Amino acid sequence: MIKPVCIALMGIAIVVGSCGEPQSEIIVKHEKKRKDLVLGESDIFETVKILAFLQNETKFIEEANKLFLMGLNSFRNNKDLDSADHYFRQSIIKEPSGKAYFELGNVYMDRKDYNGALEAFELAEHLDFQPFSKVLYNKSCLYSLKKEPEKSAQYLEYALQAGYNNLDHITKDKDLEELRKTHHYDQAMNRGMRGMSNPENLFWLQFKKLFPKHTLPHKLNAVMDAKDVHDLTYVSYEFEKYISEMRDEKFSREVSQGFYHYSQPYETEKFVAIVYIVREEFLGEYAPVQYRMATFTHEGKLIDKRTIGGRENLDDYLLDAALNEDRTISVNLMEPTYEKDPDEHGYWENPIVSREKVGTMKFKVSGSGKIQLVSGQEFDNLSASNKATE
Repeated sequence: MIKPVCIALMGIAIVVGSCGEPQSEIIVKHEKKRKDLVLGESDIFETVKILAFLQNETKFIEEANKLFLMGLNSFRNNKDLDSADHYFRQSIIKEPSGKAYFELGNVYMDRKDYNGALEAFELAEHLDFQPFSKVLYNKSCLYSLKKEPEKSAQYLEYALQAGYNNLDHITKDKDLEELRKTHHYDQAMNRGMRGMSNPENLFWLQFKKLFPKHTLPHKLNAVMDAKDVHDLTYVSYEFEKYISEMRDEKFSREVSQGFYHYSQPYETEKFVAIVYIVREEFLGEYAPVQYRMATFTHEGKLIDKRTIGGRENLDDYLLDAALNEDRTISVNLMEPTYEKDPDEHGYWENPIVSREKVGTMKFKVSGSGKIQLVSGQEFDNLSASNKATE
């Protein structure tokens, strides 16, 4: 009797008898599923591990954003470097981001830990922090503080060519004092200025290009889940000159809200229209979203601004909106019905089961960039509630 022969073919083992016919024993080899990586405190400057971690299937965007905003409040508003360091690091451990590395680098600069700051800025650059010109400028400052004027000059030149536009600040920034003492400073300024057309324009273009263009008509989802938000790009606080709401009435950083690039639906010879999302980050995955449209001149000067979709509070009506090719915005005012009575059970883990139309509005972006109501009932543009006025 001839013994069965085991033949391995493309991950499948088949036992073949003497006549060549397969027997009943079939062994299938399954590929191992990639195991998600875990980051620790000692890993946050390990670039290879950070990039590998970002390939994890499980994401912790919500938790990371909350920690980032807590760090921003500690750093920018409370001037508490220890707390800021802790929160930014914890944000990175949860889900690394360019914005968290950038702010961590700023914390290290204030602590005079220049090598640590340089590592943080390099990771911010690696993770595509925007505006890129600000990373280059901060590197210039670091090398000046380290008394390495040639490197400092090189990065100042790069920053200018990439669109850094605060020329008055360059002449006064204490961090660049060592560089300004040397001939490298004038050379960098001259070369940098020759490589740029208009610094204000370049900075505006960096902001504008982060808004994707969608095919029109395009519907705005009034309710957005955490996965949808994860696919958006966070608006850096370095761009706050274009979104005034990023600072509160005390001119401190507004850290309860997250701002996201969403769309660039219209552009004419007179204006550019963008749509960005505002979201209360500390409400987590159930946070409502607002869509705000802003129109700007081609030099980045604000023309008009209006909330056009979503909702600010969980008990508000929903603004279901669509952006149309003729520069109109169609808005349906919808009253949601929840699975459970919100007065008894609240809104947490209480999905919307139906929506009833209770009103309509239509806006038109005029030839000059004004966002005008053309039909329907007006609602209070940027107030605490988006419910229709009586």
